[in-house]
Amino acid sequence: MNNIQTNAIPYIPNIGKLPVNQRNTLLIEQGFTGDINVINWKEYNYQPTVKFYLAHDNSNLFVYYLVDEDNVRATYLNDNDAVWEDSCVEAFFSTNIEKEYYNFEFSCIGTALAACGENRQDRKHWDDDKMKKIQRYTSLNKSIVGVDNLHAEWWLQAVIPMDLIGIKKGECFYANFYKCGDSTKQPHFLSWNAINTPQPDFHQPKFFGCFSLD
Repeated sequence: MNNIQTNAIPYIPNIGKLPVNQRNTLLIEQGFTGDINVINWKEYNYQPTVKFYLAHDNSNLFVYYLVDEDNVRATYLNDNDAVWEDSCVEAFFSTNIEKEYYNFEFSCIGTALAACGENRQDRKHWDDDKMKKIQRYTSLNKSIVGVDNLHAEWWLQAVIPMDLIGIKKGECFYANFYKCGDSTKQPHFLSWNAINTPQPDFHQPKFFGCFSLD
């Protein structure tokens, strides 16, 4: 692990019972805060402004992204499509980086991809029933699909049941957070924790940071 510091994710009771905008405010005020601003591959030097916030309520992990981005792209409408080609934010989690890890990828309009496996090639996508358990809320909608040269300040909130990914209070887990847009006009691959590989590759658990739940 290249980040030995353990980052504490705050407990916010009853946050899941609040309206989405109130949750967003609490996450900014009380949540763990991080910047997704590491340019790991110099040939991809476009850098949108991206922050993320984390909290939990003992049942769900709340992940809130704030993005300021040029040339926003939205094309995919169905879960487990190639959302990483659109304007996309991502969160990868593992309770044991020597074994499997989970990748959650969200386009700017809330289309999601979720999968699990031990490496980049060995991924098993979640079925529809599991995908429905991942709540997503976003400031953008399908009206922007196909719109060119759009600059937007947008947000996305994802609510992920902790029992689906094995995260428990009192136990450390590992994660990294990303912003990408492989097929946008300015392709970019930003991370929270730095990645040391020759080519863009977010599927690198050895570069995850360490977290625990307050």
